[in-house]
Amino acid sequence: MNSAYVYLQLYKMFDSHTPLPVDCGKLCDGACCKGDASGMFLFPGESAVYRLLEPEGFRIEMSDLTYKDGEKERQTPIIFCEGKCDRYVRPLACRIFPLTPILNDRNQIEIITDPRAKSICPLAKTLHIDEYDDAFVSSVKKAFVLLAKNKHVYAFLKKYTEYINEFNRFFS
Repeated sequence: MNSAYVYLQLYKMFDSHTPLPVDCGKLCDGACCKGDASGMFLFPGESAVYRLLEPEGFRIEMSDLTYKDGEKERQTPIIFCEGKCDRYVRPLACRIFPLTPILNDRNQIEIITDPRAKSICPLAKTLHIDEYDDAFVSSVKKAFVLLAKNKHVYAFLKKYTEYINEFNRFFS
């Protein structure tokens, strides 16, 4: 399966679904797109989109987040931007921001407000998950239920969940 194709199809789910039924970037002057130094993780296989499209204004490096995929240890790519981009080439993590997927105690996909977003996004600071646009939350869940069927994505999500939970413990 061509992972670039899969991600490009998933991206379309977020063309019309955003956290609020209005442009939330106007509320905070696009705080999430200020091009900070932290970057956004790419999900397994997603870097194929950027090799295919080669959009300007992005660079990909390897992060410190590693996960075990079978017997192989894999590094997670992280993408950096210049703070402005064509919304149609944004990575999945940007499209779902300020939400993120984790695996719950039953190893099922759960969508939460990303604890890392609370220092950036006014929505993440103030809204509960059920206050976001229902279609947006549903699209995020659907995307990751589908992605988690891939063993590489599922392996990543196990480690990513640990990472998010540790972040939550440290900063709560």
